[in-house]
Amino acid sequence: METIARKPAVHYRWMDYLNVASCFAVVLLHCSTSIFLNMGDRQWFLDVVYQCLFVFAVPCFFMISGANLLGYRERYDTKTFLRKRFSRVLLTLVLASIIVCICEAQIQAVGQSRPLSLSLGEFLGGFLQNKICDVYWFFYAILAIYLVTPIFSLMAHNQSLLRYCLALSAFSTFVLPVAERFIPGSLSLSYLKIPYVDGWIFYYFLGYYLVHGTKRKMPRPSILALVAAVALAAMIGMTIKTNIGHTVLSDRYAPYDNFYGNASGILAATYATCIFLLFRSKEECMQASRAYGIVRKLSTLSLGIYAFHMVLINVFDLLVPHRILWDLILRPIVVVALTSVIAWLFNLLLKAILAPRSR
Repeated sequence: METIARKPAVHYRWMDYLNVASCFAVVLLHCSTSIFLNMGDRQWFLDVVYQCLFVFAVPCFFMISGANLLGYRERYDTKTFLRKRFSRVLLTLVLASIIVCICEAQIQAVGQSRPLSLSLGEFLGGFLQNKICDVYWFFYAILAIYLVTPIFSLMAHNQSLLRYCLALSAFSTFVLPVAERFIPGSLSLSYLKIPYVDGWIFYYFLGYYLVHGTKRKMPRPSILALVAAVALAAMIGMTIKTNIGHTVLSDRYAPYDNFYGNASGILAATYATCIFLLFRSKEECMQASRAYGIVRKLSTLSLGIYAFHMVLINVFDLLVPHRILWDLILRPIVVVALTSVIAWLFNLLLKAILAPRSR
């Protein structure tokens, strides 16, 4: 039985600002996916910049979650933690999957001029294999992390153990892929990966460590901004260098290589960590900001925006010709605005479903 003394949760305003920024960044990332056509035209170069500039989004989502949840034992017991997290996220995944499945089937029927086709078997197969909406991988990943959080939460107040776990996770997530990339031959080092600490959970650990797990003084904002700029420039430069040989300089198509701009790469991790700490350093300014009320409201809509933004992007792909001004500037704004309304209505639905259980 857990006997840890409970403490009230501390709410950081900078996390709401970062959550909103990350939410908008996700939409911008998904509005620049023509990068994967790897055509080497003008829009492709702008897409590279967008993909690298806004790659911090998903790492920061995981870091915010880790900062808020890895130390949950101070606030409530494990049963309450799992009920609170799963009731909202799993319900969002199920309901959004149903809605998106219906909408996407309708979009395909209109786009391909064929009868609407829906079946329970297709839905269940797509749901279990994440084929309804590919960006939902985030929901599956975060739900898996929630399941192991009660185990890893036991190390939350042990700095040495937390640093050790971070080192193991960094080794599996960053060091091994770099080694496989640059060691000659077809060497596979996957057997060296440490189970359960590989991948996105690194950011989950890191978020908690940066906010609660270390007493070290953080670098000055100017240093963080400089390191972020260098990491961003390296991502953009190396991504262009890696792909340009088979885009602009060649008449043949080759798959897009996003090794240097990948969200789970070392450059993106450095960049995202700097962004995370830069927002943290501005907590005092954000406490005094008059815009916080709007930001707080938008932050509560972020899960719904993430769940439904791809539907609108796919609809616009059918209705609006692709142009740089539309794809990379106007479309993200329109998608966020419309999806915010959808997310607000969806939150009302969630509250109606969850309210009886919380009484």
